[in-house]
Amino acid sequence: MHEIITLQFGHYSNFVGTHFWNTQEAHFNYQQLGEEEEQAPELVNHDCLYRVGQTSKGIDTYTPRALIFDLKGGFGSIKKYKLYESEPPQDQYQSHCDLSWDPSKMETFRAEEYSPSAYQKHLEEEEIGTADVEGEDDVQMNGIRTWSDYNRVYFHPKSMVTASGYQLNSEFMPFDVFSYGRNAFLETEKEKDSYDENFRLFTEECDQLQGFQVLADVLDGWGGFTTSYLEQLREDYPKTTVVTYGLSDDKMGKNTTLREKQTTLVNEALSMSNLTRLSSLYVPVKAPTRQSLVANGWSKNIRLDPSNRYHTSAFISAGIDSVLLPCRLRYGATFMSDLVGSLNWRNITNIGALSVGLPFPFGGKSLPQLVGKQSPLFDLSTRKTDIDDQVFSQSVVLRGLETKQFTKYAEGTQRTPREVVDELLDTLPVGKSLGDTRTQTAFRYPIPTSFPRFFQSLTVEGYQTVDQYAPNRRDDGTSKVDSVPTIVRLAVSTSTRWHLEQLSDSVKRIDWRLLPQFDGMPGGVNSEEFAEMKENLLDLYDIYNE
Repeated sequence: MHEIITLQFGHYSNFVGTHFWNTQEAHFNYQQLGEEEEQAPELVNHDCLYRVGQTSKGIDTYTPRALIFDLKGGFGSIKKYKLYESEPPQDQYQSHCDLSWDPSKMETFRAEEYSPSAYQKHLEEEEIGTADVEGEDDVQMNGIRTWSDYNRVYFHPKSMVTASGYQLNSEFMPFDVFSYGRNAFLETEKEKDSYDENFRLFTEECDQLQGFQVLADVLDGWGGFTTSYLEQLREDYPKTTVVTYGLSDDKMGKNTTLREKQTTLVNEALSMSNLTRLSSLYVPVKAPTRQSLVANGWSKNIRLDPSNRYHTSAFISAGIDSVLLPCRLRYGATFMSDLVGSLNWRNITNIGALSVGLPFPFGGKSLPQLVGKQSPLFDLSTRKTDIDDQVFSQSVVLRGLETKQFTKYAEGTQRTPREVVDELLDTLPVGKSLGDTRTQTAFRYPIPTSFPRFFQSLTVEGYQTVDQYAPNRRDDGTSKVDSVPTIVRLAVSTSTRWHLEQLSDSVKRIDWRLLPQFDGMPGGVNSEEFAEMKENLLDLYDIYNE
């Protein structure tokens, strides 16, 4: 079935992952058909990302092939056991065991429960038929605190793993050092044996595993945790394709004092060095910032708040969902190994750069330019381009538009609609290899009600409009859309050298003796490993500085 297993490490990764899975859920067609209606053909193979199972009561389920790691307190109000057990394991234990002590003399201490968001409450009310508002789109989404507040998906209980020893947002014992993550992995495996108990559950049921999709926070302890996890994974799957997205934003890692800034830099450098080594393709992804949005220009059809994780993670998830879409299509699919192989055809350039255009501006008088300051493609990886940058290879996906929709741009010319699309994509730099791939599909990027309401001046289908009184316009000026055309580009190019050069220059000025928190524990990083990491970054820089 060409399965893909997703691994999520860290709180921000779970923000991104929640949008990703909500979007997958929106891909399903639940519409009831009439007697004379025919089911529309499915354009995507859901079995790649989803597994079939049964609850303890014999109810069939369809749940994501995913493992989700977070700290204690990071899962919020998510109902881990709702589909599978009538009560949590500890309650079952108490109800079936004869306690030898007097229950009246017992004193129970419980952590304060995380209250569900307004959106979660509405979903539950809809499920039992007591919802009293017009629809999900009317529910306020301003109070999003964590990723479970807008989660729409039921996961298998084995999908959820809490890392041992650390609490989310703890001031007493923060999870902010690469070495803490490696140590937490050792403790988690000692306590829960999650690799054998959880990971193998998903891998051993696969018939034809394509590979692993990894989302990982890289500016704190999760970089170390992910490194240790992938080292163990590689012992069992040394040649299987692993695509890792190293995620970061301004709220990850502390940057107040000089020591905190240096710690964050070393975390990023150690993550880059190790995850590049362990991945078939490593893609650094930085959340959009206000400064980067201004510097790169921005589409008039989106009002993204760069200080809001709920917003930035949605934008990133659109890119991650679309970039591997060719591997999940029902017809004419590309295997992950082939896609990654075409990108890293030199076998030494396995760091990619992700650019996202959400929405792709379509419907105006002219088509957009894909290069330059007005390009809808926003670079999430390198943040710096140069006319001398050389592209080794690239994969471009344009989704949500059929070729015939470009007919109006071909009128009055000698071109066909197909030639219009080709000329549009030809404006992108051409790779040095013959492995450049292009995918155009009518399979749209759906917008579930859990998605941020930041689109404006769009039709319900996501096309540009100048109608200020459109029926899908909300009171706040945003547009209610069902889907949007999207363009993404995953490239391997010399633009990566800017990131490597900046990181390498910053790290080489750090005195390792002033950062003792990285050493002195199981999983610690010593001075020799620090020196090796600096050498690895320089070697990578030389590869991309051609």
